[in-house]
Amino acid sequence: MNMSAPTLREVTRQAARERISDVAIELFIERGYDATTVEEIATAAGISERTFFRYFPTKDEVFFSRAAADTQTLIDHVTARPADEAPWVALQAAVDSTLLELDRAENSDRSRTYRTVLAHSADLLAHQFTRLSDALTAISDTLWERWAAAEDPTDPDAKILIRTLVSSALGAVNEVMSFAEDRTPAERRRLVHNTLSAIRPARPDLGGSTAG
Repeated sequence: MNMSAPTLREVTRQAARERISDVAIELFIERGYDATTVEEIATAAGISERTFFRYFPTKDEVFFSRAAADTQTLIDHVTARPADEAPWVALQAAVDSTLLELDRAENSDRSRTYRTVLAHSADLLAHQFTRLSDALTAISDTLWERWAAAEDPTDPDAKILIRTLVSSALGAVNEVMSFAEDRTPAERRRLVHNTLSAIRPARPDLGGSTAG
């Protein structure tokens, strides 16, 4: 991906956000998300509430901050794929690259903790649904626009099919990560890759078995 290096100020701000996020997650695990206040997070992080809100507009934002960064990593990898690549091929490659990048950052324990907190808060689950829908739209729109430019933009089914494929892929990743927590990162990546290979579309122009 062709991205400029972050400035010192951006690095410092990101480090502060991660510090606050880590403190918040510890409190969420200890007390529960709904029972934890912004004041308690700020106090534990050694900052004022006003400073907290300079980094995060709401309490749910501090919880979702790392997941949002992970999602953006996937979107960036999708965007970086060759423009003429079939949607499913591009998506599978982007997922592979994203999981490898996140595993190198040693995010396995954080992901497990994230799912634990999420499962115990109806409010977070509702916000999660909206965030996943937004990510689904961003990825599927990118893949659709590329496909339409190379194929037939008047195809009445393609846009729906591409969105459904992205939804299936994201669902597959979530299932593997949820039910293979005892596996190594490499084994989980293999499972995700094999699962996506097994459910690839039939249409060659979308990335089916005869494409490429």
